[in-house]
Amino acid sequence: MNNTFKAVIIFVVGVLLGITGTGFYIHHCFARARVNSGNHKHIVDMLDSKLSLTEDQKIKIEKVFDDAAPSMEAIRVETNAKLKMTRDNISNQVRSLLTSDQQQKYDILHAEWVKKMNANDRGWHIPGLPHDGPPPPPGGPEAPAFPNPDLANPALK
Repeated sequence: MNNTFKAVIIFVVGVLLGITGTGFYIHHCFARARVNSGNHKHIVDMLDSKLSLTEDQKIKIEKVFDDAAPSMEAIRVETNAKLKMTRDNISNQVRSLLTSDQQQKYDILHAEWVKKMNANDRGWHIPGLPHDGPPPPPGGPEAPAFPNPDLANPALK
């Protein structure tokens, strides 16, 4: 294999990893927004402490958040679908540039990436919030999700 072809492969894989990393970051941001959507009490409480809201204002502000939640969820779902389509397209293009031996190894790597992505796909469960993800951590829903602070950041693993 000549050096130019190797350089092209390395560049394309770098681009794929960069785009995938960006996609994971964007997805993480939306996943956290999804976890926080539906629990706007902390925002209303903060506004109340800064602005001394009346009870009527609190109720109306909570309704604004409630009314916006479905559109926020729709945006998240649409964005995630577009990101997945782009990642799949890039992956297919990179795979087509590889030899059959490299494709087999790439398929294993890709399966590992997908597994990690799916494992991190639900955001963090915060006690008291609606939860559609995996079961709560051992110790019940009020137990800290990350009793060891070093494990709170998946990037440190």
